[in-house]
Amino acid sequence: MIVDRPESHFIFVVPLDHVEYRYNYINLRGAPLTNKQYLEHWGKWLVFGLREEVEELARKLDPYVEEKKIPAVKYDRKLITEFQLNRCVMCVYCHDETKDEVWEILAALGVMDKAWMYERETLEKWLPGGVNLEKWIQGRGLDHEQAERVRADARAKFKKMFADENEIFTGVYQ
Repeated sequence: MIVDRPESHFIFVVPLDHVEYRYNYINLRGAPLTNKQYLEHWGKWLVFGLREEVEELARKLDPYVEEKKIPAVKYDRKLITEFQLNRCVMCVYCHDETKDEVWEILAALGVMDKAWMYERETLEKWLPGGVNLEKWIQGRGLDHEQAERVRADARAKFKKMFADENEIFTGVYQ
């Protein structure tokens, strides 16, 4: 199911069960991941393209998400000006044990470039001092005080989110 909430920067492709019954797609063969397992094993294939290209790919991936062959997908609603990218980014999520099967689906749909990233790497980039957070702060033109508040908020958010490594990871609201 393609979920397009106008207030979000992202458009999501998630199973209907997730939307209607709170199914947790962050799992391996039906077993939900703990915070520790999420940080160790969850990641994504990165696909870059024009908005129209990633929208078309999302439509093609939707049946695979419904069949739970691909856990979830998200893509940019629009270019992120703070990062000065000229293409939208699509994230095709999965556990590292299933990433080859997910890649085969992407390749069969015409995706040619391979770029894998673990979620822990993404989180590190959004922590204080991380390249994404610092570029975002700079791109927004925040003054020193505002930037420090953003850094403190990011630090506190991730610390709270991963405080108990054995707790089931349920996702990040975006």
